[in-house]
Amino acid sequence: PRLTGMAFERRKVIVGSRKSELAMIQTRSVVSALEKIHPDCKYEVVGISTTGDKIQDVALSKIGEKSLFTKELEVALDDKRVDFVVHSLKDMPSTLPPRMIMAAVCKRDNPHDALVLHLKHKGKALSDLPKGSVLGSSSLRRVAQLKLRYPHLDFSDVRGNLNTRLRKLDE
Repeated sequence: PRLTGMAFERRKVIVGSRKSELAMIQTRSVVSALEKIHPDCKYEVVGISTTGDKIQDVALSKIGEKSLFTKELEVALDDKRVDFVVHSLKDMPSTLPPRMIMAAVCKRDNPHDALVLHLKHKGKALSDLPKGSVLGSSSLRRVAQLKLRYPHLDFSDVRGNLNTRLRKLDE
């Protein structure tokens, strides 16, 4: 289907995205798909820092705000600084702000989690880790599931993008 609207009529579409590397990869993927449908349009991606990006030293569950990774993008959309935004579906609030719609949902990539262990645990499964080994995650859901299955492990909140989390593993 072809998209219509002022942005496509003027042939320049401004796309809002979080500044994180993963968000930018997801946004470039969406832009790439749109370029195939609308090759006559130019796309400009604008990176926007969100509250969730800025507050790195507090667990997400303790910040006490909603829309931690979406609010600033939605404000930019409402102010017409961007034509649309790309969000990770997991960051979306259950209720959208007034005048906002979820216009599309892209095909989901591999939904499986990745487990990255320190080299000293190479080849081990979670069940093989010694009692008191610490796993880091910022996902309350993931920690709850893992605590049930691996009660011998300890859990620590870890925040940051993928590269930051990998660096923390090495420290």
